[in-house]
Amino acid sequence: MFLQRPLYKDALHLFRFFCLILWLLLTVYITGFAGIAENYILSFAMMAGAFVGSATPVGGGVVAFPVLTFIKQIPAKEAAVFCLAMQSFGMSASSLAIFTHKLPVDKFLITWCVITSFLGYLLALFYIPNPFSSAGLKVFFSSFWLAFGAAIFLVRRKQTIRRTVALTRVNGWRLLLFIAICFAGGIVTSWIGNGIDVVFFCVLILMFSRTESVATPSAVIVMALISLLATVLNISAGNVNMQTLTYLSATIPVVIIFAPLGILFSVRHGDAFIRKLLLALVIIQYLFTAVAFFRQLDYLLLSMLVIALSFILLFAIGCIDKRKAV
Repeated sequence: MFLQRPLYKDALHLFRFFCLILWLLLTVYITGFAGIAENYILSFAMMAGAFVGSATPVGGGVVAFPVLTFIKQIPAKEAAVFCLAMQSFGMSASSLAIFTHKLPVDKFLITWCVITSFLGYLLALFYIPNPFSSAGLKVFFSSFWLAFGAAIFLVRRKQTIRRTVALTRVNGWRLLLFIAICFAGGIVTSWIGNGIDVVFFCVLILMFSRTESVATPSAVIVMALISLLATVLNISAGNVNMQTLTYLSATIPVVIIFAPLGILFSVRHGDAFIRKLLLALVIIQYLFTAVAFFRQLDYLLLSMLVIALSFILLFAIGCIDKRKAV
């Protein structure tokens, strides 16, 4: 216990130290410091991205993916690989902050989600290519995230739920549906570098009556574990190229600092704050998408269809749990 207590308290600091050593080796011997100067926009973007991506269940990839695909003009597949690699640092740092501050999480559902979503990721990586263009993908998920944020806000704005992880019993059929949804979330994550965190948060809130203060750190841990597993897989498959490493050299110091701040800040301010921050974030990113793409009627119609179907799906999931707030 004498040795474990200081190590337990300093886990996040030790992780940051080793990340900085790795970053220094990467920058000095592989990418060079010029890559940091060339990608300063990405570094600044990920200051906000790491903070809000950890403070809400949308992940840092929700900022990194559009920056890379629309400003840097890199392919969506390469952007997804970077998002996962970047989140393996930022979300892992956030997970250690959750661990050291003993924030409540749903360990049982986290375990099932990580297993099934990683299987979905594996399947999509090798057998299910992304069916959308970069623009279509952005419109699709911006619309889904808007519906998701609005649905959570509308469903929970008048509820008072106890901060617990044991409100709703996880029975057989409910678990099977949960597994199927997480499997689909893993497929989405292979396309855009995040998504399972949003799906997991949504199901915890709407199907299992978890609070935002429990669901958010739980979603962060899921995204950290999936990002780590996916990044190891991408490295072994040769999907991590020099450009991805250059982007990492510009973002690792940023995300390991700002991501833990986000989760601690949001949980400290409570469930209502998380809902409002989430809604504000999805509205802002949807407005940017609208300005960029809705001059084309096809994208506008796609957005309207996705929002309508997403509301139906999300409220159907919410109706599964008929328990009233206590």
